[in-house]
Amino acid sequence: MIAISWDHWASPLGWPRIFPFELFLFFFLVLTGYLITGGLLRERDRKEEKRMPWRAAALKNYQIRRGLRILAPYYAALAFGLLIQARDIWQAPLWYFLHASNIHVALIGYWPDGTSHFWSLAMQQQFYLVWPFVIWFLPRQWLPAAMLLCAAISPITRLFHPALQATFAWPQLLTWDSLDYFAIGGLFALAQHRGMSLESPALKILSWVCLACYVTLFGADALGYPTFGLRSVQQTFLSVSLCGFIAAAIVGFQGAVGKILENGVLQKIGQLSYGIYLYHNMAPLAAGKILPWIFWNPWFETVPGVMIRMIIYAAITWTLALASWRWIESPLQSVRSRMAASA
Repeated sequence: MIAISWDHWASPLGWPRIFPFELFLFFFLVLTGYLITGGLLRERDRKEEKRMPWRAAALKNYQIRRGLRILAPYYAALAFGLLIQARDIWQAPLWYFLHASNIHVALIGYWPDGTSHFWSLAMQQQFYLVWPFVIWFLPRQWLPAAMLLCAAISPITRLFHPALQATFAWPQLLTWDSLDYFAIGGLFALAQHRGMSLESPALKILSWVCLACYVTLFGADALGYPTFGLRSVQQTFLSVSLCGFIAAAIVGFQGAVGKILENGVLQKIGQLSYGIYLYHNMAPLAAGKILPWIFWNPWFETVPGVMIRMIIYAAITWTLALASWRWIESPLQSVRSRMAASA
């Protein structure tokens, strides 16, 4: 979240990118597929043990709990965007309120000020809506093949980007273009559910090999070398390698890395990460309403001035994320916990 916030705050200033920070977004998408699939598989196990109809009630409960955890803070952020006059929400509200802003941005072909980050949230909402039908309604023996098929859709789609650009300026923002992140995370959850150890040597080897493939393809393209049409599977390799990172994180890091990750400040940022993501990109718009002079005063174009501006963005983001956690997310978490206990 720190890296993604910095990227969104610094890129409009024309500052050079020193690292492809979108990797952290891709990691979150794989993690989403892993966590959601694992939860759905465990829910299926519990319900099928009772040997009675359960899917309709489980779907209803799933959507309510999803709304309490994800949708309530999301709509609060949209309301804040309307309050600070985020232009694109006012001009195209249904795209945002119906979780289709990724399609909207794919059609218009530019990043709307302050609301561009909502595209990934829209894509995740579409995944959340469909995925329970895959995990709960297909026969168990079909699940690996279904997930592999979903993962294969993305590299195939990437091959047809030139044709899709006749309709979509940025076809890479459509959900089917990112299905491999979700599906491979889901496959990892399924493998673990069926007994694979998080410390499996095969998983470690596969993760490192796929990381090497990703770096090779990414580097070759960046340096202008031929990639022989393999760029379409570049992100698929990354998805597999990130599964290895998730496994390592669950097992736990030792030494200095472990101590850093257990730092209380980073733990708090992790707790507030959803709110930070919701509000970080709107912080500059909010700053313009509260402190307009930081944009027209020439001193704020100097390096010290820009850093002060960044601190202001961070303070606004932190305040809004903390408020979201305190008054929306945390109380609703309690409701979700009670629903899960009674299910």
